[in-house]
Amino acid sequence: MKKAMLVVGHGSRSDEAGKVFDEIIRLVKEKSGYDLVAGAHMELSEPTIERAVEILATENPSVIIIAPYFLYEGMHIKKDIPDIISALSKKYEKITFRIAKPIGFEPVLADIMIRRADSAFREMTNE
Repeated sequence: MKKAMLVVGHGSRSDEAGKVFDEIIRLVKEKSGYDLVAGAHMELSEPTIERAVEILATENPSVIIIAPYFLYEGMHIKKDIPDIISALSKKYEKITFRIAKPIGFEPVLADIMIRRADSAFREMTNE
């Protein structure tokens, strides 16, 4: 069974945001056991979910896990992504789609926030 992961972010016009997202995709590819890993965006950036699935489908995965790169279960998670995946499921009947939960609460996020705050404080006091 060939399995794929599609990491879905919000999308941004910012080049820096795109670079950070691409780096996340690179790390997921490196660290995961998925046969295929790709990234997609809800808006403002390419590829869209539909285009990314079209590309992944050429490799004949049995399953595509949609991994939201979001902190919360907002409207993109609750409605937009499920609606898109529902339509894609009809188009790609041989592929099973599943949507993973967004990042949500993870204790490591508090550690990251503290490191960022400490770094900002050190920058302020070293001036």
